[in-house]
Amino acid sequence: MAEEIKEEPGAESPLLNKLMSEAFDWSDSKLPVRDALWDYYMENNDHDTMKTGKDMEKYMDMSSDDLKAEVEKLLKK
Repeated sequence: MAEEIKEEPGAESPLLNKLMSEAFDWSDSKLPVRDALWDYYMENNDHDTMKTGKDMEKYMDMSSDDLKAEVEKLLKK
C-alpha cells in the first residue's frame, strides 16, 4: 500500500518528490511524481517548455489528495 504523506500548510505537497513507485501501487516508475508530470506535459505540449511550466504551476499549491487524484487521472494506464 502507498505510504501516507505528511503535509505542511502553505508548502508544496511532499508527494511531488516521492518516486512514482512509492506513491502509487500501480506504478513501477522510478521517476519522482514531479518529473512524471513534467514528462507527460512535455509530450502533450509538443515539447514547449514555457507551456509545460505554466501547466505545472497548479501542482505547486495542490493538496496531496488532489495531486494524487490528478496524477491518477493523467498517468494511470
